[in-house]
Amino acid sequence: MMRTILFHSNREKLLDQFRKHLLTDRGLAARTCFSRVFYVREFLQTQQRAWRRRPRDEGLTPEVLLGYLLGRSRQDSPERLQSLATALRSFCRFLQLSGRIGLDLTVALPRIGSDRAPGLPDYLSRGQLRHLLSSTDTGTPAGMRNHAIMLCLARLGLRAGEVARLTLDQIDWRAGVLRLSPGKGRRERELPLPGDAGRAMAKYLHQRPQPASSRQVFCAVRNTSVLSSQAISQIARRALQQAGLNTPRPGAHLLRRTLASHLVQQGVSLKAVADLLGHRSLDTTRLYTHVNHAWLREVSRPWPTEAKR
Repeated sequence: MMRTILFHSNREKLLDQFRKHLLTDRGLAARTCFSRVFYVREFLQTQQRAWRRRPRDEGLTPEVLLGYLLGRSRQDSPERLQSLATALRSFCRFLQLSGRIGLDLTVALPRIGSDRAPGLPDYLSRGQLRHLLSSTDTGTPAGMRNHAIMLCLARLGLRAGEVARLTLDQIDWRAGVLRLSPGKGRRERELPLPGDAGRAMAKYLHQRPQPASSRQVFCAVRNTSVLSSQAISQIARRALQQAGLNTPRPGAHLLRRTLASHLVQQGVSLKAVADLLGHRSLDTTRLYTHVNHAWLREVSRPWPTEAKR
């Protein structure tokens, strides 16, 4: 099988089918699909060079996958290795689902640890979140806008891009809902608009300069230009910094992860959280809703005496 897909024409045809599988069957964003295809292409090109030096078809084996990953570990960062391993797992699943291989080779690819500082949370506690939302200065136009943005991130779990693209036409004030167009997960969804987020947006919209040719909700204060997703993330990072909250991955996505983690801790099902976040796969939701070991130790209790008997 390996020899069949190494040559350029066959390789690119297979990679195109892999990309369509990620985009259509898995519902991943185009940028994510591009990244995974990029890593798999690098892998196949490396194997092609190795095959030319040692011309025999050994097939795609656990040893080949693990050897490649270990080789890359000498030069790549943990974050890059994580992306590489994820791409190779997706490729192996695609090969198995399409009948090209019969074995599940994903077990050959270990989980890659991160070099994040120990003890720092992957999400904010409820107290930290309250402190963050209450620390925004709402006495200025920019402060009112930023407070509304933070509530959209924290109460609705919106992505930075979804906040940046939010338009007035998506808000049904009478029904109290927000209608989001198909985005990263290619799913259209309708979310209830929390009272504090709705009031903050209404307050901001009442005083903001009206953009000349746009229906976007959030815009720059000085020139009313539309904010980008990068600008939304920067607003979140600055708010975290001003609140004195040091996190390993500050930004808009931290608030999305925080909402998901809190919901799971409250007993909300993964399916309900996935629907809220717009995930097509529950596997994706699990990445956002893991609970760290410190929290588990905090809430664990000894078994009742009756249960030990």
